[in-house]
Amino acid sequence: MAGLIVLSAFLFLEFYTNLFEKSVGYYLKWQNHKRPQLGRMWERDRQSLVAQAKIQSIRSSLDLQEETASGISSFKHLFEGISPGFPLVVSREKFLQLYYDFPGQWSEQIISSYDLVELDSKKNWDRVSLKRFGPWITLQFIDRQNIPIHELFLSVDTLFEVQATRTVKRGTLEEATFTANRIFPISEFIPVLKSLDVTTQKAVFPEPRWFLGKNYHVTRVGISDFPAGELAQHLLFGIEYDTDYYTGVLLIPVAMELANNMMSQIEKADLYPNGTLPSTGESP
Repeated sequence: MAGLIVLSAFLFLEFYTNLFEKSVGYYLKWQNHKRPQLGRMWERDRQSLVAQAKIQSIRSSLDLQEETASGISSFKHLFEGISPGFPLVVSREKFLQLYYDFPGQWSEQIISSYDLVELDSKKNWDRVSLKRFGPWITLQFIDRQNIPIHELFLSVDTLFEVQATRTVKRGTLEEATFTANRIFPISEFIPVLKSLDVTTQKAVFPEPRWFLGKNYHVTRVGISDFPAGELAQHLLFGIEYDTDYYTGVLLIPVAMELANNMMSQIEKADLYPNGTLPSTGESP
């Protein structure tokens, strides 16, 4: 009789309060952290955890790529470091540093400085990701949530252009294989530089700010010899400068005709230091 009464009470409570289902539900809730997340009830939580793990993995990967690229010293090396399957990520500050530190106008061909101003005005640009896919290089400007806010596509030929542009080397002009008869003091070159048009000036000499802002003291310039047995279209123009710790040379490819023109003007200035041409009948 007692068992019948207990069973009747349990059935009464189950019918009106769903006691059994609630008990099972509370048990599963309390034990949920110990159980594998299987079944429809926990699938949504499982997907949320997987998504969070993926986001964290992406952030960690970007942080690692940014740390790896922190040692890049020039805009040229930044592009040379891209290879298929190995993207690079640099911070906004690092990209701007490299962009404006390039000794010439080549960086403007990648992206205009005015486009950078417009991009930066939204105050959400945080990093730049560089990837190479086949014949293309992709630049993604991404925000703090790792969402691309601007994208550029460049031909891989850009790499060859970078490799052919200005290079900085330690040492003197002589150590860079410039011969003594083609090396001149900067004081002899400046008048020749001033006589060139603005476009040509930028092609053979960076903004003086690149030297003055770094406390580099330009001392000499040199023009390379003609390559033996080769039909070259360019000669190397070298600008030697002294720093507080070492001597460096900035190497710039210059068109053959322009290099010859500069060379002849410097030699003419040596022959006629007062800037006067010989009178009729005179010869140098």
